Amino acid sequence: MVTTDESIDDSSINELKSRTAEKLRLIDAIQQLGVGYHFEAEIEQALEKVHALDGDNNDLYHAALRFRLLRQQGFHVSSDGFKTLKDGEGRFKASLESDEQGLLSLYEAAHVALNGEGILDEALAFATKTLKSHKICSPAFQKQVQFALRLPIWKCVPRSLTRHYIDIYSEDASHNQKLLVFAKLDFNMLQSDHRKELNEVTR
Repeated sequence: MVTTDESIDDSSINELKSRTAEKLRLIDAIQQLGVGYHFEAEIEQALEKVHALDGDNNDLYHAALRFRLLRQQGFHVSSDGFKTLKDGEGRFKASLESDEQGLLSLYEAAHVALNGEGILDEALAFATKTLKSHKICSPAFQKQVQFALRLPIWKCVPRSLTRHYIDIYSEDASHNQKLLVFAKLDFNMLQSDHRKELNEVTR
């Protein structure tokens, strides 16, 4: 029988995991929308707290997202957690093939691998092959996958990614409207500044 204290602990842990997952998604959106430079200190502090917590490898999407964001920020994080994705025969579990969001997150995370991290090389090959062969029902997500397969986040020119991601993010039903409006304004203002600078240089 579960005691009241144990129930409270389980509830608190689940709430913490939910808040952490929401924080990771927000940071990812902020960075891909190109407005991360406005919140550098806040992102660093938030990821320091995330890094102090144990990662939850039961949720492929958030586990891979956590890994990528921490690596991109310069935190030391082990890739050993991804070994749990394999079955007893050393192959990636068949159940992962139906997790489209998780596979895309794993694909992006695998690009921040260090030399000698064979598990991430295998993960990249698995995610790439599965995403290419998988029939994706959502046109918006299909567009996102096709772009990622051509140009992963780690190798993308930031402003090019921003323009693409603004369109992707606006089609996400759970997007933050204020953040989207802010990102569009910021993008347009920077474009205007760049045009002015180009005119001055060519004059």
